[in-house]
Amino acid sequence: MAAASGALILTANKRLSRSLQDLFDHWMQTQGETLWSTPQIHSFEGWLSQCLERLGDSKYVLNHHQEKCLWAQQIEETSHGTSLELLQISKTAEKAVQAHHLLNEYGLDLTSHLLTEDQRVFSLWQRHYRRHCEEQDWIDKSDLPRIICNAIKQAEIELPKQVLLIGFDQFPPGLKLLRQVASGVGCCCEEIAPGAADAGQLMLFAARDKRHEIESAARWARQLLDQGASSIGIIVPDLQRQRQQIERVFRDQIDPQAASLLQDEEALFSLSLGGPLAEQGVVNAALELLTLGTGLRLDQVSFLLRSPYLGGAVTEADARALFEQKLRSYGKQTFTLSALISQVKNSSGLPVLLKLLVKIQQITRLKAKASPGAWAVLFADHLQHIGWPGDRTIASREYQAVKAWREKVLEALAMLNQQLPSISGSQAVSLLRQLTKDVEFQLEGPSGPIQVIGLLESSGLSYQHLWVMGMSEALLPARPQPNPFIPYRLQEQYGMPHASAERELQFAEQVVARLKTAGANTVFSYPTRDGDCALRPSPLIDACGKVGVPPFAAFHDFLAREKECSTVLETLDDNFGPALQRERAQGGTHLLKDQAHCPFRAFVRHRLRCRALEEPDPGISALERGDLVHLALEKIWTELRTHAALLALDNTQREELIHTQVQSALADYFKERSSPPEVLLQLEQERVTSLIDDWLVKVESERDGFRVVETEQQHTAQIGPLQISLKVDRVDELDDGSRIVIDYKTGTDLRARDFLTAPLIEPQLPVYAVLDSDQEADGVAFAQVRKGSCRFIGLVRDSGLLAQVKTLDAFSQADQLGLSDWNALLVFWRQQLELLAADFVAGKAEVRPFDLNKSCRYCDLSGICRIQETEVIGELHDD
Repeated sequence: MAAASGALILTANKRLSRSLQDLFDHWMQTQGETLWSTPQIHSFEGWLSQCLERLGDSKYVLNHHQEKCLWAQQIEETSHGTSLELLQISKTAEKAVQAHHLLNEYGLDLTSHLLTEDQRVFSLWQRHYRRHCEEQDWIDKSDLPRIICNAIKQAEIELPKQVLLIGFDQFPPGLKLLRQVASGVGCCCEEIAPGAADAGQLMLFAARDKRHEIESAARWARQLLDQGASSIGIIVPDLQRQRQQIERVFRDQIDPQAASLLQDEEALFSLSLGGPLAEQGVVNAALELLTLGTGLRLDQVSFLLRSPYLGGAVTEADARALFEQKLRSYGKQTFTLSALISQVKNSSGLPVLLKLLVKIQQITRLKAKASPGAWAVLFADHLQHIGWPGDRTIASREYQAVKAWREKVLEALAMLNQQLPSISGSQAVSLLRQLTKDVEFQLEGPSGPIQVIGLLESSGLSYQHLWVMGMSEALLPARPQPNPFIPYRLQEQYGMPHASAERELQFAEQVVARLKTAGANTVFSYPTRDGDCALRPSPLIDACGKVGVPPFAAFHDFLAREKECSTVLETLDDNFGPALQRERAQGGTHLLKDQAHCPFRAFVRHRLRCRALEEPDPGISALERGDLVHLALEKIWTELRTHAALLALDNTQREELIHTQVQSALADYFKERSSPPEVLLQLEQERVTSLIDDWLVKVESERDGFRVVETEQQHTAQIGPLQISLKVDRVDELDDGSRIVIDYKTGTDLRARDFLTAPLIEPQLPVYAVLDSDQEADGVAFAQVRKGSCRFIGLVRDSGLLAQVKTLDAFSQADQLGLSDWNALLVFWRQQLELLAADFVAGKAEVRPFDLNKSCRYCDLSGICRIQETEVIGELHDD
């Protein structure tokens, strides 16, 4: 081999250089060698950097982050106060760096060309950038080929007699210059085309869509693995965009056991392209911790209390959960850091959290500016003091992400010292965010027999079996994407990458020709649809072998195997929890209502005391508005007592009464609660005053005579084996002695037929109706106090007792239940209530919603009962 004789081998990318290095090592072993010199096999870019180190100038080379930072500075300074201020600085800087590199590599200058306004501005940025680099003696990476070639000419760097170029689909200007210089110093520089000389077996496969294409490739690879294949390549042109879906599907089909065990490492396949480091949870947590200020949103507080990457997350987990529940009960959306610290001091079991919050408060007080390197040290120290990345043993993926954060991100920030002498803390955090987006994170581990790589990374590689996906006319040839900062004609003239359709076609033809010889068994595939858009194969692969369907392994994902499973699964009847050991239970009639809607909901809420955390609404919540109406009406009827007293008021007196009692209700309600701004209180007072005036005038005044005998009276009821507490909004006694039980409601989902269901899904008023057998109610009704819809909704013993409320015979449900009169209804209610109480006491906890829509729509326990998943599995078995 040429490498053994000292030839320099330059490759198009690092992956190919590593592959050739492995092949060389294997070849030397087959020759019986036990010790050999390291061959000169490098990627072109890596070799340029090594040469510069030999020249002693490597410390002056700007890395990508430094370049981008300098360009962003130039853009920000020149665009301030102009229309360019609307530019996205980071993306504009990326395009500017790309344009500058192209011009440098091709040895071009824009001064003599006709330029657009954007290009003139770019030319100004470029002049400033170059002057800055010259003043500081910095080297731009795009200058490396020229610098190294000059050094070769001056004999500062000696080339071996033979230089081999492998895996280049196109020669960049720097490589062309190297070939010229090498020839001038008597060096033989030639291109070698790796892979088979002739195309292997080719097949064209048409997938239904992108998901089907990825799934088919994974099943094809699984089939080959089962047959013992050890070299399988999957090439994806748009791997960056499809990375997450490919990883998910390949895990499901190739290694479902690793997916089910939540293993980070993947031994059977590897993706050549990682995602942004910012996507890793432990790194995102670090950024969030550094972003915290003196004012915290509820979601930031929640993050602090729940994050596993904070000190004390394990030892104080329960105490922090209870503390968050307490904070959410206040209904506040924002907290100051000092107020949060005060709350923690008054709570037990949170000593670690208290120390961490004090540390966070200290760093938020830092207003001075410092160098990026100083901020990097300060941030690392701050994160350590607040316990990041947590006090539990972190997984391999998290460990590698933390390592990348320290070695790549913080170091990259520190290396910006010369470019940014002094910045604020918020600027430093913004730079960290950008760096974590720019730094690629790829999990370290064995490469495995299956390699999933991008189109450019595949240069020079060959496999026993190869699948090239995404070969539709939409992707190959690619659409031209000329750089906006370089005149189009100039790009076209010099054949710059992505400059024209002709350039893209030429490149695509070279790639397809290479791929045809890259595997002994090759499949080209394309999706026939992308959403509603029909796709055709790329014209470059239309004649690539026969159209067919390659052999696939059976589906290996969990749902497919569940569907095909012929084994009868064991059924465990787990519909009962432990029986209630005491007679009394908390929850009142809500307990019975939950038991009727779904026994599981009643068990979780009232036996396990489990509820979703409250989500504060901006301003005054709907629940608070309803409570205010209840409280104001209670105060009004406590003073009036009778229908006659209401009628005796003139308009002015009635309005004054309402205004006074609403004002009193607001004051009492927010006495021990977090009060909204004064302007909101004023608006709410006006709303409630107007609403209650409508209710009194349009509904209460139109009734026959009555007196209010109870308002918000507390009772204890014995329902079968269960004793509960209940409170009814109001009980009216009519002139004829009849009693009506009333419950105020401000919502819309109110139906009288809900009093006629088995199980009884509206038990509150029926409980009171049968509470006292000597004085049973003659009617039950919701008082719907709502703007534009003020009315009573319920049931009464006799027609005319309450406005337009209907009697039992008006409902078909009564006939279906065999209820002929009011007394039969009271018996039915008592039986249903006792049955619900008995089921609750017995521990009945079956997931059995009364109605999927009505019972589950606003339920906060769907994540626990998993009713949706139950339905999916049921459908699979039905099929």
